[in-house]
Amino acid sequence: MTTIGRHTDQQGRSTGERITAVKRATPLTDTHHTAATHLLDALLDAAAAHGVTLDDLDWVDDLPGTCVDVIRHTSRDGDR
Repeated sequence: MTTIGRHTDQQGRSTGERITAVKRATPLTDTHHTAATHLLDALLDAAAAHGVTLDDLDWVDDLPGTCVDVIRHTSRDGDR
């Protein structure tokens, strides 16, 4: 399952599609995918207030990949 998300990049890919495209050794669970998409959308909501888009952030970092890593880290072993 792919959560679509609320934002798109210049190529028309939704935040959910960008999360799906993140390549890691272990595939994402549906729960992690949804959480990472929601986190990415929330960060982009905040960035929009400053006129910053996902494409702008792509010049600096892999924000979708960072969201996946953060969600996996915060949910590992049920610690948080």
